[in-house]
Amino acid sequence: MKLRFSYHAQSQIIARFIHESQVVDTIRRPDFTESAAGGAMLFRKKFEDDTLVVICKRRSKNEYLILTAYFL
Repeated sequence: MKLRFSYHAQSQIIARFIHESQVVDTIRRPDFTESAAGGAMLFRKKFEDDTLVVICKRRSKNEYLILTAYFL
């Protein structure tokens, strides 16, 4: 799976202390998925006491553009 990060996503992942491996795990093995605005997808996964939300657009079968990520 190939992941590309928007500038916004890169800055937010750093600011929010989110590991890239958590983003990958959330997309590969989500606890919950749903459609989001503009054709994007929302993925959620529980990590210990927090739930990570990743919003991305699928570019091709194996490529995703990460738009943002944050903990609930």
